[in-house]
Amino acid sequence: MSQVLSQRSTGGAALGFLRDYGAIFGMLAVLAIFYVMQPAFVSPNNVLNVLRQSAVLIAISLGMAVVMSMRGVDLSAAQIADAAGLIAAMLILHGQPVWMAFVLPVVFGVAIGAINGLLMAYVGVPAIIGTLGMMFIIRSGELIATNGAEPQILFSLPRGITAPFLFLGQGSLGPVSMLIILAVVLFVLVYGLMSLTSFSRRARAIGANVRAAYLAGIRIRWVFALGFVVSGALAAIGGVALASRTGLAMPRGAEPFLLDAFAAVFLGTLFSKQGGVSIPGTLIGALFIGFLGNGLTIVGLGAPYRYALNGGFILLAMMVGGLKKRT
Repeated sequence: MSQVLSQRSTGGAALGFLRDYGAIFGMLAVLAIFYVMQPAFVSPNNVLNVLRQSAVLIAISLGMAVVMSMRGVDLSAAQIADAAGLIAAMLILHGQPVWMAFVLPVVFGVAIGAINGLLMAYVGVPAIIGTLGMMFIIRSGELIATNGAEPQILFSLPRGITAPFLFLGQGSLGPVSMLIILAVVLFVLVYGLMSLTSFSRRARAIGANVRAAYLAGIRIRWVFALGFVVSGALAAIGGVALASRTGLAMPRGAEPFLLDAFAAVFLGTLFSKQGGVSIPGTLIGALFIGFLGNGLTIVGLGAPYRYALNGGFILLAMMVGGLKKRT
């Protein structure tokens, strides 16, 4: 009898280990496969390149994580990034001061986030419907502003005009890329917001139980709306960084980041014991998505495989999260 109980406890411990860490080891195994197939995958130059390219995804994913921590969703985030990049590029092309190309797109992101927050928190529009509608509205505005998806090209202009703007995406501070510095700064700010402030405590309470948070006196509408403002601002920063890195902006150029941001947030839940959204986990998820895309490119596989793997990891994260909550 004792032997049977011992075997059961051993089996339960093994299942618990797989539930808590199996998906993480699976992620590491995928990266190890890329290394075996192409050792250059872990070369310093390639790693730094992935870190630079992941900065945009990190910005959008962190904003998405803030909203999703309160059981919301922001389907307009990638479109906000898209429009912010277009606004920045058009301002540069029309000879406006560089500071405007950095500030006005972020103001645009904050404004759209505020509208989203108003609609979702105070009017009562479901977040998935409201942000989807906002996504289409922004996309339509982009097409109108660019005469039907005409690219806004910056890299063909004289370097003296574009250098201050392109410095964010292509320059470095000493040996460290500005994009990496931007990603670190955004992570620290969002981590502080979601860990050290009264907003973080209220957001966690709303994510855990909205009714209990309301009965506790929390202004749930205000906090929920503020989450969309944060998401809009971070998405806009990501869009400006993308335009600065590539030297151009065009409608729908940032749309692929929407699925990647979702995948990053859900993968981040694998690093939480309760299976909840976490800022450090989201950062790790975004970096994994960046290395995943880079690895597929190096071994000669395209976007279809990347989308399939992203979708698979999202489902895996949801299943693991469900198991964690049940236990």
